[in-house]
Amino acid sequence: MDLEVRHLRFVAAIEAAGSVTKAAANLGVSQPALTAQVRRIESAVGGTLFDRGRHGARPTPLGDVLLPHVRDVLGALEELDRAVRHFRNRAGSRTLRLAVRQTSLAARLGDVVGEVCPDDVVDLAVVDRQATVLAALADGTVDLALHVDFPGREPVLPAGIERTVVGSEPMFVMLATDHPLAGRDEVELSELAGSTWLLAVNGDDEFDRHLASQCELAGIGPITVRAYEPLVISQLLRRGDPVAVPAQALDTGLPLIGTVLSVRGAPVRVRHVLLWSKDGPIDAAVAGRVRDGLVAAYRSMVGPMGRVPGWWDRNPGWLGSPESAPPPDAAPAPAPDPPPSADHRAPPPLPAAGSARAGHPPVPYAPGAYSATIRGGVVPHSGWRSSHA
Repeated sequence: MDLEVRHLRFVAAIEAAGSVTKAAANLGVSQPALTAQVRRIESAVGGTLFDRGRHGARPTPLGDVLLPHVRDVLGALEELDRAVRHFRNRAGSRTLRLAVRQTSLAARLGDVVGEVCPDDVVDLAVVDRQATVLAALADGTVDLALHVDFPGREPVLPAGIERTVVGSEPMFVMLATDHPLAGRDEVELSELAGSTWLLAVNGDDEFDRHLASQCELAGIGPITVRAYEPLVISQLLRRGDPVAVPAQALDTGLPLIGTVLSVRGAPVRVRHVLLWSKDGPIDAAVAGRVRDGLVAAYRSMVGPMGRVPGWWDRNPGWLGSPESAPPPDAAPAPAPDPPPSADHRAPPPLPAAGSARAGHPPVPYAPGAYSATIRGGVVPHSGWRSSHA
């Protein structure tokens, strides 16, 4: 039996159309020509494949035996064609070099970029230091970076580097399970006065400075910050020491055991940003689609990974809050970065100035104030780099 691929396509077309006449029209050939081909095929297999009558063409018992194999062969040929085309596309594709900071969104960046740029190869690297990321973008080592900054500490971008905001995420606090405040749903930052703040070793000191600034503004005064490996932090929490651990809003999987509470007004917060070079392969439209994908990815993680269930439903305007939530009553930040597509809402602003010692939330961060705070009380890390857990 010597059949060609075109013969198999003829047989499949007749089965799909239910008639030789319709199959001929679908294939763009005349009915006599298709009928002649069917006779050659039937001669090759040694029997009739279709009973042709007033009701069209119906498979014979031999046709019922042959047709599943015809479908399998044609399906395998389509898979082969797709694989070859995919190989050719990737052989001529770009390699997009991505940089991420170790956050809850980092693991999603590669998938999102892969969906937005399906013909490109993604190369992912972890770069925690802000200065390193900006330098890599400026010299073309990195094409797109997912990084973070903090209120009042937004970096001045080098010429040619663009930015769009993905959204802001609250920072919660983890306490020992027998801590006097552990039974609460929410705490004031000022109530954590006297605590030693523990941070997982990872990243640069930008978050430390933001935390120290907000504690100073909350009336706590200079704070002590210690950087440890997560295992040591867990031991200190278990022991019931008067310590506080800044916790990302989504569970990152670090082996920390404690009670997680929200902080009223979320004065300690992280802003996720996308950075890219105007001279690179990423443009504002692509960055906008990546940002939208990351917003959707974060929202999908809130349910299974949110450390304070329901917080996002109660607090509109944050990364992860429902889209239908009303925008917060907030004045726009100075000199905002115009987003390349949809205008994602900013989270509520830091509360207006007030007396933190009298029970009011901390006042907004003032640029430059952190330097005195750091010199006044944050314990030097002696080479340790720290971030939040």
